[in-house]
Amino acid sequence: MTYDDQSELLEVFTPEGRPTGRLLPRLRIHQEGHWHQTRTVWVVLTGEPEGPALVLQQRGFTKDTWGGLLDVSSAGHLAPDDPDPWRELEEELGVRPTAGPLIQLGTRRVEGLHIKDELVDRELQDLWLWLAPLALEDLRPQPGEIEALLSLELGVVPDLEQPDAHTPARRMDAMTRAVSAAVVTSPEQTPGLGPYAAHLAELSRRALAGQRDLRYDSRYDMRA
Repeated sequence: MTYDDQSELLEVFTPEGRPTGRLLPRLRIHQEGHWHQTRTVWVVLTGEPEGPALVLQQRGFTKDTWGGLLDVSSAGHLAPDDPDPWRELEEELGVRPTAGPLIQLGTRRVEGLHIKDELVDRELQDLWLWLAPLALEDLRPQPGEIEALLSLELGVVPDLEQPDAHTPARRMDAMTRAVSAAVVTSPEQTPGLGPYAAHLAELSRRALAGQRDLRYDSRYDMRA
């Protein structure tokens, strides 16, 4: 069983990011390897007890790709007829970006091959950074879709790049909402997450210092 709707219609894009007007079910998009749009929101909690912290989500074990692994704060496909750009964020984390700076960072290109399911995922990710005036306890993760949410103090996020990483975090269980101490290791992460998260932590520090003209560095695009 999966919580992902494989019949959801998505628009096919060119590799350069131009819309084609052609709609296909999500499953065909991935089976045939078409480029399509998604939106990623990286959330930095400015109300955490040890200072600003980057949020990671542990993907639900029933997800069609990377089940159970740690990933970006929130991400979802963009349906062409969806008028709500923050629907996925609210569905996953239970909050909307109604307070705190919200900064658009550009586009990230990702090509991923999932050999087990013979799926090819080619995404044009619309990237955002939200400096949320919240603590981990204020989030309401959706059970099933998400196993847990973790917050990592910005200063320790670069440790995720190390192959022997044991990075401290706070963890909220999606089912019980209980918060506990946790440690993040490399095998728990989706591919490429460590360098990508470290880059976002640096952008977050600059945003907290007042900068707003921030752009994602395409050197962190991924092909896996």
